[in-house]
Amino acid sequence: MSSGETDVTTVRLEQTQVETRVPVMFCGTYRHHVDDKGRVAIPAQLRRFLPEGSVVAPGPERRLMIWPPDEWTVQKELFRRTAETPAQERRFMRKLTGNTYPFEVDAQGRLLLSAHHRAFAQIVDMAVFVGLDTGVEISADEPSDLDPDDFTRTWDLVHQRGTSASPSPA
Repeated sequence: MSSGETDVTTVRLEQTQVETRVPVMFCGTYRHHVDDKGRVAIPAQLRRFLPEGSVVAPGPERRLMIWPPDEWTVQKELFRRTAETPAQERRFMRKLTGNTYPFEVDAQGRLLLSAHHRAFAQIVDMAVFVGLDTGVEISADEPSDLDPDDFTRTWDLVHQRGTSASPSPA
């Protein structure tokens, strides 16, 4: 290097995108008409958080469940882990995955509920969607009215059994 020249080093900083997962919480109750072909509009408030790879599966109490892919993996693993024998695991998985279908929505935002799913959940002309935090429940039943006294008893029971780290606001 000759005198008077400055050593210049060029540093190139690359921007990297870091994907952050925001936990999704499904909530609310929505009622939608089921047409003669078994199609029902998925509430937009729930649909926007249901990614590709979600599924419609049987759930407890004659209800259907829509599970996003991550939660579906958790549900399948629960069924596998709780089986006591390989034969029981096959039966569990057959009941669960054999009756589960991809969550596919048409251009109008409707889900086609199979005749089998509608019969299982006793859905005829109305479907009730309930956000259950990690998934969405579909049923024919209207949720029971929110009784203030019953909710207070439930609140107290939950907080009595909960940890002291979660103080009650009341």
